[in-house]
Amino acid sequence: MVQKLVIYPDERVNIACTDVRSFNQTLWDVIEDIRDTMIEHDLDALSAIQIAYPYNIVLIKEEDGSYSEYINPRIIGSYGTFDSKESTVYYPEITQTIPRAQSIKVIYEDRNGKQKSIDIDDKKYAATFQRKVDYLFGGTFLDKVSKEHKENVLEALKNCGLVPEVEVCPTFSKKDYFVSFTDKLLFVMGLTLLAPLFDLSKETISTLYTVDKFILPMVFALMVGFFFYAQYEAKKYSQCSSCQIGNNIGVIIKRTVAGIALAAGAYFILG
Repeated sequence: MVQKLVIYPDERVNIACTDVRSFNQTLWDVIEDIRDTMIEHDLDALSAIQIAYPYNIVLIKEEDGSYSEYINPRIIGSYGTFDSKESTVYYPEITQTIPRAQSIKVIYEDRNGKQKSIDIDDKKYAATFQRKVDYLFGGTFLDKVSKEHKENVLEALKNCGLVPEVEVCPTFSKKDYFVSFTDKLLFVMGLTLLAPLFDLSKETISTLYTVDKFILPMVFALMVGFFFYAQYEAKKYSQCSSCQIGNNIGVIIKRTVAGIALAAGAYFILG
């Protein structure tokens, strides 16, 4: 049965969808409603939430006219980036350029609950899939741009005005420089632990130990800088792969623990 599309400013797309647990006629009816709605509106892809069903379901129309069904999809790998020119039925008559992965690896379940996986190498198909998955987590492609730009776009929509050019979330973050330099320092600390394997004087080994003692606080300082710059980017961009708090905390913890471990090794080996 054809269902009514959820169109801006309807905020039901902001609901985070839930996984499908029962693979039965109820699920199959929802899938049929999604497909019927796609056919009615000549759409190439649709998420369940776009017709107000809050479930993790995505349908994509294939070139041969068939419809691929992705139940509880998860993107577990993404490779390469490109600027994807996109539009979506939720924001009528809007086109924006969004950074997307060129290829992705996906795990999902079919309508009978069987676990499957797929590698999507076609960048247009991959971008479409990523856009549909955005809806499953309560977002749209405007959540991939800066907050200021999103507000400008929504204001233009409200006033039926022109939509400004997008300021996209960068695919490379300057905070990565903090990580790169930290990794180089940790590498140097690791090399100093090999000093006893060579015929070096006690003075040289003592100097290397002193270097390690200077490097450790530098590692701490760089991770502090990394944290504050990450916070700055998180405020600038509402949703961005480089601005995920969990990832940032993981980066800080791993480098800090590595620095402490290497410093302890230097104390016992060189000190």
